[in-house]
Amino acid sequence: MINKELGFYICNGQEFSSKIKALLYSNEVNKPVDWLFNDRVFQSYNWTWEPTETLDQLYDQRARQLRNEYDYVILSYSGGADSHNILMSFVRQGLHIDEILVNHFEKAAGKFVDLNPANTDAKNAGAEHYLQTIPRLKEIAPKIPKTKITLVDMSDHLFGLMENTGDASWVLTKREGINPAGATRFNYLHLGEVRKKFDKEKSICMIVGVEKPRTAITTNGDLVMRFVDRAANQQTVSEHLKDYTNSTAEFFYWSPDAVPLMIKQGHVIKKYLSANPVMQHHWYAPNITFETVRLVHERILRNLLYSSTWNESYWQADKSTSDWHSEFDLWFKEGYSDSKAVNIWREGVEYISSSLSNFVNDSGDGLKHYTKYYNLGPVPGLLDQYKS
Repeated sequence: MINKELGFYICNGQEFSSKIKALLYSNEVNKPVDWLFNDRVFQSYNWTWEPTETLDQLYDQRARQLRNEYDYVILSYSGGADSHNILMSFVRQGLHIDEILVNHFEKAAGKFVDLNPANTDAKNAGAEHYLQTIPRLKEIAPKIPKTKITLVDMSDHLFGLMENTGDASWVLTKREGINPAGATRFNYLHLGEVRKKFDKEKSICMIVGVEKPRTAITTNGDLVMRFVDRAANQQTVSEHLKDYTNSTAEFFYWSPDAVPLMIKQGHVIKKYLSANPVMQHHWYAPNITFETVRLVHERILRNLLYSSTWNESYWQADKSTSDWHSEFDLWFKEGYSDSKAVNIWREGVEYISSSLSNFVNDSGDGLKHYTKYYNLGPVPGLLDQYKS
């Protein structure tokens, strides 16, 4: 069963949660693919109108809504700005989180990690587990003594996925992300284990942060919110949930139940750009690259949107600017370059690259994106050079 709130594809009347399967089918029947992402709900809002609530008030509303809706709440936590903000929204309201789940690769990747805090290179992203995730959990644990904190080493799962499949067909179990970390990013296997403790009358959710808002100034001088399918597809396919309808994943931010929250974020960004015209060129659509989003927007937004929960002293690696060949995964590709698992991973990438060559992006590193846009209105004080 497709959880349509996480986004889905339609081709020739058939629905797919997996982008990979949708595009393969498109080539088979020679029909176009459309991506739907809560279009009807999102389009029902006036995105130019700014909600009167503060961001923290809207974050808190979303946390309460999720707590009230589900019997067992799991937060997928990395210690990054997005997931830490979610955690702190629950904590400051005294809302119980049943479980905090942390995925890591200590067994396989630990020996490649540099624990020098000065090394924030994306290639050293594994250090975040030691320098950020664990310290934050140690700080917060005394405040949430009834919350179960679970650390799961995904090393065996990653290598087992490749070796047990034995060929490139492992990619057919993925929505889109086929880089090693992306293939195992959210541990739904654990959610499956949790559900065994309950009867089917109990509802369980895994909360994930996914992404900060992606925005751009158009050539008309308007700021638009962009929803990109690649970001939504960071969710792994959770086929094992199909017989348990009350187990689900919830995007904390990118949800039809959180549209005012997203609109507010957009207007906070718009005010920032008006007050800081020197930054406008980084948001001007013709100038935006994936590197701009990851290395400029991300750094600014974590302070702007999570001002009450993010501290600049917190350690965070630079974001990866690649997809299939993500810098986050160099420990796997280089450290285990001669292994069966890496060879099978490469076969999967080659299979997608050749089978879906008409959908591969211009850089040859990932699939072309499907994007939805919502207009937040003109940027006050926009420099003349960015007006058409």
